[in-house]
Amino acid sequence: MGFKLIPDTDHKQVVRMRRFLMAAASYGIWLALGLIGYFSGVLNTSTDTVIAIVSGILVTNMSLYLVFRTGLNLRYKDPSLTFFQIAVGLSWVLALMFTTREARGIMMMVYVMVLLFGIFRLDKLGFIKLSVFALSGYATVVIADYFVAPERIDIAREFLQFGVLAGMVIWCAVFGTYVGNLKSALREKNTELKKVVEEVTRLAERDDLTKSYNRRYIMETLQREKARADRSFTPFSICIFDLDHFKNINDQFGHIAGDRVLTAFAERARGELRSMDQFAFGRYGGEEFIVILPNTSAVGAHQCAERVRKITAGDTFDDVYRITLSAGVAQYRIGESIEEVLRRADKALYRAKQDGRNVVCCEENNNGPGTGNEFTGVLQSGAYPKPF
Repeated sequence: MGFKLIPDTDHKQVVRMRRFLMAAASYGIWLALGLIGYFSGVLNTSTDTVIAIVSGILVTNMSLYLVFRTGLNLRYKDPSLTFFQIAVGLSWVLALMFTTREARGIMMMVYVMVLLFGIFRLDKLGFIKLSVFALSGYATVVIADYFVAPERIDIAREFLQFGVLAGMVIWCAVFGTYVGNLKSALREKNTELKKVVEEVTRLAERDDLTKSYNRRYIMETLQREKARADRSFTPFSICIFDLDHFKNINDQFGHIAGDRVLTAFAERARGELRSMDQFAFGRYGGEEFIVILPNTSAVGAHQCAERVRKITAGDTFDDVYRITLSAGVAQYRIGESIEEVLRRADKALYRAKQDGRNVVCCEENNNGPGTGNEFTGVLQSGAYPKPF
């Protein structure tokens, strides 16, 4: 695998490296302009100074690239190293101001560009610190220049330039803080919106009473499982549960009692199904529930349904109501429609009710229906054709 300038293993790290490369490109632009000024004679400085500054900037950027590339930046509170990068950038601008007095006016524009880089990450305090650093750094350069070559200093001019620089820096700090606050507010709104979307999605997928998946979600899941099974030749099965004589509870104790039984059954069934690696349990309608079992043959589905039947019949609900269930099991056959596999599961459920209820029945085989609690006519996963 070839070398990548920006590895794509971590999205956040990719964003950080792109920002760094933007800063590095800015260094390149200003270095190119500075070299043009040097070779054209506009900038009056020594060759040794030019070599030192160019070499220093290259080493700085290469070192920062290695820090991001190796992930060392992740050890810091701000992995983007925004404050550090801006401080380094301002330091190089100050070095250029000191060595090339003619370029101070131009370097002020670079100051603004470097500070605006902080919009990506800096807060109000960070901007204030960097603004103080920028202004005190410029004052230090002027004072140092005064002691080195006082004849070159025009005090009135320097005061004017400092005032202009102070105005630009303060504007950058205010603007950057304003943009930073907008970004923070936008992040908070996005977080709130994400939570609302998740809640709406959850409500759209769940049955209000039992908190199980609703019929719409179950049908969408069946379509996804059918597509996966047709593509990979792996089985899935469904179990339809129907609470026996549930109408009697509503008639004798009222619908509130019936609702409590439905809710308690759903919780009990989900607790039993958690032993499966994957499942989708939902309310099919009324007192009927359905479970989709990916990568499960009819044998496994029958065993699963039998466990749910036993825990339902084995204990009362609310210490008052005793109820049983009947279940129909069917395994999806490659190429059939969702309606067909549901129809076969419904037929198995109807047989279970005919056989006295509190029974789990599986789909019929080609030799005729099975009876009672015995497990009949299932398609083993090995019956599925193997992919070429």
